[in-house]
Amino acid sequence: MMKVLLGSEFLAEVVKQIKEAEESVWVVMFEWSWYLGQRTGTVQDLNRELCIRAKNKLDVKVLLHNESIGRALHRINRQTAQHLRQNKVEVKWGNTGVALHAKVWIFDREWVVVGSHNISVRSTRTNEEVSVVFDDVSEVKRMVEWFEGLWAKGL
Repeated sequence: MMKVLLGSEFLAEVVKQIKEAEESVWVVMFEWSWYLGQRTGTVQDLNRELCIRAKNKLDVKVLLHNESIGRALHRINRQTAQHLRQNKVEVKWGNTGVALHAKVWIFDREWVVVGSHNISVRSTRTNEEVSVVFDDVSEVKRMVEWFEGLWAKGL
């Protein structure tokens, strides 16, 4: 199965996949924003659901882009990492010398979402973004191995 996610379709699909995950959710993300107090039907739904699942013992690992100190993205990702860690999510950082620009979600080592969506209001509501969900066994295996390699190198 392969499904294209245009614009705001991404948010609903990822939240659904988080809710249905049985063992793990692994994420590689360039930019991840946290919106305290944001209403339902928004990016914060994804943040809330991921944290609920992590607290309930789902294996949740997040590898974030590590921007240089003083850059806006550094502040955004550090704030999100703090919230995720407070909610039992394992967070690691990419290498500052190389942009970790990928946007990947791996669910139960069976489903992958890959595309251009960052976790931000702009990405899910304003920008023209596209992502793809797939479950091809050999391609999912490649993504799992790729993630595990990055995770092993993460800071």
